[in-house]
Amino acid sequence: MERIGEYLVRGLVGEGGMGKVYEAEERLSKRRVALKVLRPEFSKSEEGRRLFLNEMTILAHLDHPNIVRCLACTESDDQLVMALEFLEGRTLRAVLTDSAALSWEDAVGITVQIASALAAAHRQQPPIVHRDLKPENVMVLDDGTVKVMDFGIAKVLQALSGTTTHSVGTLQYMSPEQIDATGVDARSDLYCLGLVLYEMLAGSPPFESASPRELLNAQCTQKPPDLPEAVRAGLPRGVERLVLELLEKSPDDRPGSARDVLHDLDPFAPSLTRAPRSRASGTTAPISKRAPVTEPLPEAEAPRAAEKPEAAAPAGKKPVMRADTLALVERATAQKELSPKVGVMVIVALSLFAAVVTYFVRAGTSDGSRPETPSASAAAGGGLR
Repeated sequence: MERIGEYLVRGLVGEGGMGKVYEAEERLSKRRVALKVLRPEFSKSEEGRRLFLNEMTILAHLDHPNIVRCLACTESDDQLVMALEFLEGRTLRAVLTDSAALSWEDAVGITVQIASALAAAHRQQPPIVHRDLKPENVMVLDDGTVKVMDFGIAKVLQALSGTTTHSVGTLQYMSPEQIDATGVDARSDLYCLGLVLYEMLAGSPPFESASPRELLNAQCTQKPPDLPEAVRAGLPRGVERLVLELLEKSPDDRPGSARDVLHDLDPFAPSLTRAPRSRASGTTAPISKRAPVTEPLPEAEAPRAAEKPEAAAPAGKKPVMRADTLALVERATAQKELSPKVGVMVIVALSLFAAVVTYFVRAGTSDGSRPETPSASAAAGGGLR
């Protein structure tokens, strides 16, 4: 059995532009891991190796339910090696290949978990920016949990390859500022999140071209096309609005942070555990349940926008889950109703007031004073005379 450092290799899992991934077992602990071995040419630069080890050490301390854990990083026979937690599931790319577009509920559920991972990474000091967020770097586990992979790898590959620009990433999922090398921050990840959300809803990315030049030009200058009418018919307006905000060309016009995205999606976040369904076919995707939101918002945090979400349900179709307008209206109505406790207090107060008025009326009558309005008994007495 092949051995790489302290790991026994069980088999090849996959291979990509940055290297190979093996299923392996830690020799002493017997722990199952995914072993990512970078291509040999990436280890030629001393500065690149140093950056790799520094970045991976930071990631090893990034512990979040929606982020793939980096368990260890090392050099073995002049190879740079990362040991990652082994995951049972499929990439979001594989899910989209099988299902084309997803229902908006499932797309929002996945987006919430990705945004939760981004929020955790972006609040590190210094912030950890993914730089290459795409369906291939998102794992959907068998239990419905979403895990984001390869945080910071694009930055490492940039140093290892000796490039001097920030344009490291997949052309289909690069932000305008990443393409123009004008500086990348957390808002660049939000643009990529918008691309992923758009693709989950529409079944294809907003910008496509066989020409890299045309593709990059579209990313930098063109507005995203409208979502298909079949999608918009059942899509809450708040979700559609967020997609367009995420895909703004200027970082200043996008949501300010991943936490803002979570706040905007909160009214639409899935509240039921069920298998995601393909919007196009209505078939159930092989994901058994939905993981909960793992990045809670502080109670004191105010929403970014005061607008209430709108939802349009498809004609003749029973809603799968109450996630937006109906729930908000019910909550607003409930707030206007008097509670039983308040109702009892009002009744008691009115009763006391009536008793006081009756007391003073009777006291005045006993003193010989005549009320301005004849009582029923006095009128009756007058009639006997």
